[in-house]
Amino acid sequence: MNLVLHDNPASSNALKARFALAELELEAELRTVPLTHPRPDWHRALQPSGTVPLLIDGELLVGESNAILRYLAARERRDDLYPADVAARSQVDWALDLWSTRVRPALFTLERLALFATGPVDDDAVAAATPGVARALDAWERFTGDRWTVLDRLTIADMCVAPALWRSGRLPLDLESWPRTAALRAALTAHPAFVAAGPVA
Repeated sequence: MNLVLHDNPASSNALKARFALAELELEAELRTVPLTHPRPDWHRALQPSGTVPLLIDGELLVGESNAILRYLAARERRDDLYPADVAARSQVDWALDLWSTRVRPALFTLERLALFATGPVDDDAVAAATPGVARALDAWERFTGDRWTVLDRLTIADMCVAPALWRSGRLPLDLESWPRTAALRAALTAHPAFVAAGPVA
């Protein structure tokens, strides 16, 4: 087994990589990295930023979850997941960037307040964060499809968005106003490879 993934079950970014591995039917050794700071020296020796996940393929190190998605699809020559055609690829890249720079940060703010608070949930802070989430989801709703994120099939863009969409079901956030996003969440979180990737709370 060549592949090793520095992983944590609670990391939505690591779940992206596990989703890709499951879809590609690739085995990897999973090494759990604690999410507390500072991260262990054995992890930081390979990943200077300390972030999770990190993929090790022989002598090659690949950090950052979206880079790992691109690498694994290209490694396996899966043009269906990450197209060789530059026009189709541009749509996948657009989805990756829109999600990662606009939608995910907004959702993470709400997660931090509503799911990961160390004390009682600050309802006022949650209420203050909700309009930013709504604006991000408004943009996403205009962009995405309702079965797949882009194109007419599963791509690495879907692998990128699925973990946070799955976690959004535990947020004080009703997706009724974003029906395409709600349908996308239902489709992706039921996908066999996503289920096999072992999502946890």
